[in-house]
Amino acid sequence: MKVQVDTLDAIPSKRIFLSIIADYDLNRSICELVDNAFDKWTRLGRTAPIAVDIWLDEAARMICVEDNAGGLPRDEISYIVGPGLSSSEEADETIGIFGVGTKRAVVALAKEVRIATRYSNGPTYQVEFDDDWLKDEDWRLPLFEVGALAPGTTRVELYNLRVPAIGEEQERMLRHHLSATYARFLENDHVTLRLNGTPIVPRYFDNWSFPPDYLPRHYHGSLRAPNGSMVQVDVLAGLSNESSPTTGEYGVYFYCNDRLVAPAMKTFEVGFTKGQAGQPHPKVSLTKVIVSLHGEAGQMPWNSSKSDISTKHHIFVALHDWLVTVVKDYAAVSRAWEGLWPDKVFRHDKGEIVDTPISDFLTAKRSFLPDPPRSKPRLAERVAKRNQHLVDVKPWTAGLYEGVIAAQTIAKQPFVQANWLAFNILEFTLVTALKDYLVHETAFDAGEADLQNILSELGAFSLRSHVPLDEAIWTQITQFRKRRADLFYARATPSIGDRELRQVDALVDTVLKKLFAVETSA
Repeated sequence: MKVQVDTLDAIPSKRIFLSIIADYDLNRSICELVDNAFDKWTRLGRTAPIAVDIWLDEAARMICVEDNAGGLPRDEISYIVGPGLSSSEEADETIGIFGVGTKRAVVALAKEVRIATRYSNGPTYQVEFDDDWLKDEDWRLPLFEVGALAPGTTRVELYNLRVPAIGEEQERMLRHHLSATYARFLENDHVTLRLNGTPIVPRYFDNWSFPPDYLPRHYHGSLRAPNGSMVQVDVLAGLSNESSPTTGEYGVYFYCNDRLVAPAMKTFEVGFTKGQAGQPHPKVSLTKVIVSLHGEAGQMPWNSSKSDISTKHHIFVALHDWLVTVVKDYAAVSRAWEGLWPDKVFRHDKGEIVDTPISDFLTAKRSFLPDPPRSKPRLAERVAKRNQHLVDVKPWTAGLYEGVIAAQTIAKQPFVQANWLAFNILEFTLVTALKDYLVHETAFDAGEADLQNILSELGAFSLRSHVPLDEAIWTQITQFRKRRADLFYARATPSIGDRELRQVDALVDTVLKKLFAVETSA
């Protein structure tokens, strides 16, 4: 049995504004206000010219954002402060549909807010509120008629700012952010976006290289959303024309209805993890995938602040497997040619983007790239190839250059005693080289006991008559072997610096070259 006993007041507390602004910085907040202008322009057909002006006044501690997108009719002015209210519908191909962005943005930026708007040639209305109004649970707000703005204009003025600074550095960072976020809008000749009177210039991320067989590709197709509407998918993927590990401008970019939402994603959700594209690393920093989605605003996979992609959204989930495959395959090419990029990638600065239609993103799971090129041979392979002619005649020399490579490899490991371990391998390699020379290159015919005795002498004086090395080299050999013995039998833990290890490596390299013509680099 169900009996109604009362009616509850579900109007949210205005403290909700202050509780949800933590993630709003200057850049994100200004973009919410710019979004409003472009949404109004979009709903009117994107045919009339639009200008959005942003002013940061550090001296007055004031921010002003003004647009001529059309203004708000009187019956929509309440949308400015009403949570969840928006003039955009979910079916519109706009940006703002959640009805919270502007409210959060203005409260995040300032303690005093004035918003004036003039719809067409009608009156200019203004609403204003401050922190005192936010502390009062009454949602009613006075509406004023004020001096006329230009027809179709909306102006947002923010005073008593919460943000700590809006000086030159903040202006530079905001300009950088706006130029990327709205680049697609700024392609339109009807669009003007200015910051402190200076136009914003669009900034893109689609500078490609065109290596044969691994050309950039334009994938395109559509996805059907659960409500039956279609989302158009366009993806540009390829190798960048420059490496950007320091700026971080590699990874996956998401544009939703022409607005950049997520730049340079390098998370496991888009494939940057072990077993797929690998962890984010300079070796894969040529990898760039730009995803552009167009469709109903309610079907875009953005979060409520349009600052990231919701990876659990049905559109992202539908793209996920195929997208990760594309990222993985281009990352494999970047990694395989690491160290050879100038010749293999960057010199190919002209070409055609390959048109690649995708009939079904859910089942495609292919990038249509050929297998990645064979990786650059490792140092051990390159050195072995360089010495192959020598090993064919003197097979014992293989162990000599392998000893040097083993020492160099261990020295690069994150071991506490990596240098000491490498130091010992080099000493072992040096003694082995002297023994091999005695056994294979001289008439030395003593037994194994005599061989052990002659090699165990730190000064190696008896060796000098058999092994043709300069006196300076013998002096270094003596010092090296004595140093190793002193460290080995000392009570303290051995410690070898990088400089000392390089000197020993150079000594062993010199001995191997002089005695056997062994090459230890390639």
